[in-house]
Amino acid sequence: MQSIKDDGGMNPSRRQLCLLPLGASLLCLPAWGSDSVDEGIDFEVLATPQATRSGTRVEVIEFFRYGCPFCDRLEPVLKRWAQEREKDFVLRKVPVSFQSTTHQQLHLTLVHLQQETRLAPHIYDAIHRHARALDSLEDIVDWLSGHHVDASRFTQAWQSSAVAQALTQANAEVQAYGVKFVPQFGVNGRYLTSPAMVGGNNARALQVVEALVQREQAKNKG
Repeated sequence: MQSIKDDGGMNPSRRQLCLLPLGASLLCLPAWGSDSVDEGIDFEVLATPQATRSGTRVEVIEFFRYGCPFCDRLEPVLKRWAQEREKDFVLRKVPVSFQSTTHQQLHLTLVHLQQETRLAPHIYDAIHRHARALDSLEDIVDWLSGHHVDASRFTQAWQSSAVAQALTQANAEVQAYGVKFVPQFGVNGRYLTSPAMVGGNNARALQVVEALVQREQAKNKG
């Protein structure tokens, strides 16, 4: 959400939880507990619970768009955080269109080709640090040629019924969750939160997600 601060608002009186997921690079998250998240302030409860795809495990959805600068800033923090907690939940990424479906379709095509995990960091770099818009199929195919993706195979997947169906499903989920901006997080088909709800603070948003995951885990155990 472009009107908010991205990483400000950290209360220095809060304890911090520091993780060491990648070499010597620290990921420090404030140690809020699950009892310190408040409905209507830190998160919303969906009026209609949504089905999940994760079976008995808790599902977390990131609603995002490659062209969003706040999604770009969140991405490396989210990736490290999710890697540390991959046993606690399933993280699924749902692309949002906002006027143009190009980046949405790009993500879904790469998922179909099992190339999204490899290429997502490069896509964010191309758009946000190298002024490469990737706003048309032609531009995308040209860019992908430098990243070892066959143009004809990509174009065939882009135009496939499988990707068209995935696009329809993504739009349905965006509507069902009431997503109006990105990034936002859906937790287990019941909750919606975002950095915007917590003062633009990515670390705090992930703490809220973690607290909601813990609530859902407790329900499953009970």
